[in-house]
Amino acid sequence: MITVLGASNVDITGFTEQKLIYGDANIGHTVTTPGGVGRNIAENLYRLGFDINLISVFGDDPLSEYLIKSCQELGLNIENSIFLENASTATFLAIMDLQNDLALGISAMDVYDEISTRMIDLKLRATQQPDYLVFETNFSSDILEFVAKDNQKAKLVLDTVSGKKALRSKEILPYLHILKTNLLEAEMLSGINPTNAESREELISYFLNLGVKNVFITTGKDGVIYGNKEVITQRGPIPSTILNTIGAGDSFVSGIVYADALGMDIHKMALYGMASASLNVQFNGAVSTEMTVENIEKIITNQ
Repeated sequence: MITVLGASNVDITGFTEQKLIYGDANIGHTVTTPGGVGRNIAENLYRLGFDINLISVFGDDPLSEYLIKSCQELGLNIENSIFLENASTATFLAIMDLQNDLALGISAMDVYDEISTRMIDLKLRATQQPDYLVFETNFSSDILEFVAKDNQKAKLVLDTVSGKKALRSKEILPYLHILKTNLLEAEMLSGINPTNAESREELISYFLNLGVKNVFITTGKDGVIYGNKEVITQRGPIPSTILNTIGAGDSFVSGIVYADALGMDIHKMALYGMASASLNVQFNGAVSTEMTVENIEKIITNQ
């Protein structure tokens, strides 16, 4: 069983028909979908066949009702989530460029500032002891530290989400079984500027020396650099027709957790992570409805 502790929000994604012009009204269209780092990871893992317990935060406004209904229709277990009265759900506003990659995003996550360590403690104690606890940095540093120190029987997996929020995780890095981050977030956490292959390896070593067991740093068009105590290396991206990059990192996390749960080595973990991300970017939403083990393995077979 996997517990996912993370954000649920509504994604409002805008696509432009021409090159973006800042300071002007750009012609395009918008898509509204369920999203949130934690919710996306939970849905991906659920689609890959895992028993999932999602602990997230929901308000009571119409957008919250939309999110709750989407989880229920999918079959995600959210009974141990936090439901706040007189609260609005979190939202993420994304503006995409002509390559369907994120040009600008605004994350409105104020509802998570209302969550206390005690609230999280009560929810975690109400659940079965998980094999993996996947969490992310939309919660405060106090909550992250509590979760890491109080759940060491589970394999802890952290997604650092964004540069500023990644800093909340500094104190818990030694507890992690898996760290997934990107170059910007890794640089902010380590103080190392990854200008070449040698400094990128230095980044991996920095986190390994702190005690992280498996480190994955996504690098966009260059793929992923990764390592553990046995190896530090890099894997390029899988060529894909990109419709939307929102949620690609979340699907990557799901792929590496899937591979690790099956006892695969770190190279296979990176491969499954990249294949999951490849599948996801070919879908116009945060989580691909085609996310299955069979479809991931088709991508891997064709490499």
